[in-house]
Amino acid sequence: MSESLAVNLGLYIHIPFCQAKCSYCHFISVPYQQRIAARYKSAILREIANTCIHNAVNVEVDTIYFGGGTPSLVPAGHLISILSACRSRFHLIPECEISLEVNPGTLSEKKIKSFRKAGVNRISIGAQSFVDQELRAIGRLHTADMILDTVYLLRNSGYENISLDLMLGLPFQTKESWHKSLNIFIQLRIPHISIYMLDLDEECLLSKWVAANLISIPEEDLISDMYLETINTLASAGYTQYEISNFSLPGSECCHNLKYWRREAVHGFGLGSHSFDGMVRYSNLSNMKDYLGAIETDTSPKAWEEPIDARKALQESLFLGLRLAHGINLDELSNKYDEKKISQYAGHFQELSERGLVKRDGNRFSLTTSGMLLSNEIFQLFV
Repeated sequence: MSESLAVNLGLYIHIPFCQAKCSYCHFISVPYQQRIAARYKSAILREIANTCIHNAVNVEVDTIYFGGGTPSLVPAGHLISILSACRSRFHLIPECEISLEVNPGTLSEKKIKSFRKAGVNRISIGAQSFVDQELRAIGRLHTADMILDTVYLLRNSGYENISLDLMLGLPFQTKESWHKSLNIFIQLRIPHISIYMLDLDEECLLSKWVAANLISIPEEDLISDMYLETINTLASAGYTQYEISNFSLPGSECCHNLKYWRREAVHGFGLGSHSFDGMVRYSNLSNMKDYLGAIETDTSPKAWEEPIDARKALQESLFLGLRLAHGINLDELSNKYDEKKISQYAGHFQELSERGLVKRDGNRFSLTTSGMLLSNEIFQLFV
């Protein structure tokens, strides 16, 4: 950590274990094995204990996020031990947001109560769809009924701060089936939703099936139409879009994920986890054998690091800030970066404005709904 950073820090803890690899998945995950999971937990505890945070006396942890993989798949005791280690090593503020990703079918009433007692106060459910045919097509092991059971279990255990993931562009998905999934979510009145468009990595199984014409996915125009309809439908139901893929009821935004878009400090632990300290981005090894070997021999698990100079920092501030609904304020950026460097992008903003892809309010720029659909193309202008 740089001594010039703000005091708030987020922690990300990667739990890579899954029951099975989903056909669309390109994230770092490995099959669950009890022996490896126990060894991995010990490695995480050791990595936390050995972490060196400069000026740590002034650092307060305000978010912790258990991502995966399927963190809810491992024994509750593993996550409880990791949280205990975080509390021993860092100063957690009393209202620290502690999020846990779960998959339907991996929770029990006993497990949920253990998570709650340990301090987990936010749950993110990897639902993806409420249509069983779509779930089977992407290799999910749960059904729509299992998602509902998970929501009821959580609420009966006192959880209200719940998020749900849904995916646009799945095989067999139609406007009608998407409306079904979206309407079930709205009826459940869950306070937060993340809506992701299917992104096929060429190495994933589903991508190979599509290339071989063994299965088809919706056309891009249909996906775009469904996304735009989704924004309006959720707005009518009281949900605010605060980021391209994220919507919430008032006050239920994900504080941890906001750190990434605001370029705030996050320290990652575990296999392939990424960190940013305000000046340097770095990542852990992504091979389980290599990661465990490094930790167990007190060797750094770092795979790479990239110093972020002023030019790169400005570029990140522009394209990450544009992901947020409130966009970027060039006056605020001028207080951090050289005005001449910012003025180099004036032509891009002018062009995007003329194309109806960004809207301007004084010196604040934000994406229009059309701009959100072309966000990847727009972001390339700032890289």
